[in-house]
Amino acid sequence: MRVRDHILISTAGAVLAAPFIGPGALSLWAGSVLIDADHYAWFCLQQRCLSPLAAVHFFNQAEPPHNSATRALHSPAALLSVVLLGLRHRRLLPVALGMGLHVALDVHHMARMDQARSAALARDGCSCQACGTTAAPVGAHLWRQPRLLPSYRAQNLISLCDPCHEAAHARLRGPVSWI
Repeated sequence: MRVRDHILISTAGAVLAAPFIGPGALSLWAGSVLIDADHYAWFCLQQRCLSPLAAVHFFNQAEPPHNSATRALHSPAALLSVVLLGLRHRRLLPVALGMGLHVALDVHHMARMDQARSAALARDGCSCQACGTTAAPVGAHLWRQPRLLPSYRAQNLISLCDPCHEAAHARLRGPVSWI
């Protein structure tokens, strides 16, 4: 999910929770947004670059790295640690809740995207819609997305082989589309 979508959903959640949890709503928001600092820290260490814009471009490539180091704060151990700290220091409980909600949103997003990708691949007969190949691995590329919040409509995806998918992402590396 895009950074701006996480920020929007987290902000709305914190605003809705504020009447019930008071100042803890800011901690809820912080936990749900700042959990993604693990992606940025990994990028800075691996690429030796501190630019947040470069990190966004890196993670917006066709096949960004998916390993535990890029999701250290998303792990059950990290979440459990923050919950246990929250039980000892009550002000950390909203942070833990925000982190948990972020991870739940990620899981929901991935499940919905997998369904949309499968539908797009089936619609396109598992062939690249740019070059026509069926020999190379063909995946679904999200070519159209609303400005705010994700869409899970198969019409917004197109089946592309790996080289055509990389080319599509290379064309998008102009203006940053994350915020």
